[in-house]
Amino acid sequence: MKKKKLGVFLYNRLFDPVIQSNFWLYIQDLLERDTSTTWEIYLITFENASLPLTDEQQNRVAYWQSKGVVWMAQHWHPGIGLLSKAKDVWQGFVTVFKLRLKGCHHFVSLASVAGSYLYLYHLLLRFKFYLYQYEPHSEYAIDNGMWKPGSLQYKIAHYLERKSAEAATVISSGTRFMQSRLMDDWKVKAHFFKIPSVANDQKFLFNATDRHEVRKQLGIAEDTRLLFYPGKFGDLYYREEMAFMYKWLRELNPSLHLLIVTPHTDQEVIDLFNSASVDQRHYTIAHSDYAGIHRYYSAADFAIISVPPGPSKQFISNIKVGEYLCAGLPYLITKGVSEDYLFASERQVGVVVNDFTEADVKAAYPHIAEFLTMDKTVLRTRCRQAGIEYRGFDRLNTIFKQALTSLY
Repeated sequence: MKKKKLGVFLYNRLFDPVIQSNFWLYIQDLLERDTSTTWEIYLITFENASLPLTDEQQNRVAYWQSKGVVWMAQHWHPGIGLLSKAKDVWQGFVTVFKLRLKGCHHFVSLASVAGSYLYLYHLLLRFKFYLYQYEPHSEYAIDNGMWKPGSLQYKIAHYLERKSAEAATVISSGTRFMQSRLMDDWKVKAHFFKIPSVANDQKFLFNATDRHEVRKQLGIAEDTRLLFYPGKFGDLYYREEMAFMYKWLRELNPSLHLLIVTPHTDQEVIDLFNSASVDQRHYTIAHSDYAGIHRYYSAADFAIISVPPGPSKQFISNIKVGEYLCAGLPYLITKGVSEDYLFASERQVGVVVNDFTEADVKAAYPHIAEFLTMDKTVLRTRCRQAGIEYRGFDRLNTIFKQALTSLY
């Protein structure tokens, strides 16, 4: 049996939902089902001291360690200042340097920030690296008004994003648009693999018992048309626009209800919806960790992707789209976001609007109403089949393994 060493560099917590719902699915499969290779996986993460592991999480770590994972947890320094980031960069460099001394010559990162760090380490330590889920986060920050085009933050991040792509051995990203930029415009030498954000299709699937129990627990009637948003407000996502969008839909159909599952506090959400004069009786706020979030999907009838449009958004790959579809949910999305808005129309599994404006939202309502009144069994079957084909684990795992093979 072959033996391979792989350094996994994540600028996230190990149990961040972004990791567990996406990239880690592939690593678990390597550990549990790859019978041709014995993997030594050196896992570098940046842990938040205010979020210690639960007993269940500690047990899962022990299991992964028994399968060949060496976890090298770093202390994450909070804040957006250069000093905080410099401390994280230095920690990561020292750890990667130690792995190079142990004979680890191949690394993989998740997303562009971690990829930029790997690029910096590569300049001195010289190793092959794979940029998984490569996206232009610096451009997202511009489109969402978080940074200014002339800011030092943007200039540094954008420069490192491009240089990391030029130096990488393998790159995967979720859209044909990023493929065209990398291969046609930038003419990078890396092997490119189109891999949109994967969905855990065995976790996100409709369950009638969960639907009944969650609705009962939250006091939502069985016959209520329930819209669903599991996520955050602000930064990369809509804020007040989300509340106004819902307000405008309720003006056309006062029987609608909205379920929000979010890490924000109840008061933050209430204040947000008060700004749009949405009565608190017309929405429900809940909170969940990743382990239990799938139950809420079954309770819903129609889901929302709350990403504003912008030039860079063509490159994004929303994890939630795959999860919605696999759970049998159609979705609302803005035009120009990923390939997801095209998929919504082509496969008749969603509604596309130009923006969350009153005119656009109200014009889209008849199409939303069609989904809400459609035979639910037929609709769930259509959505899940589309989700499996688009974001299902088995298909994308095959491509991920091809990409990983190209790294060696």
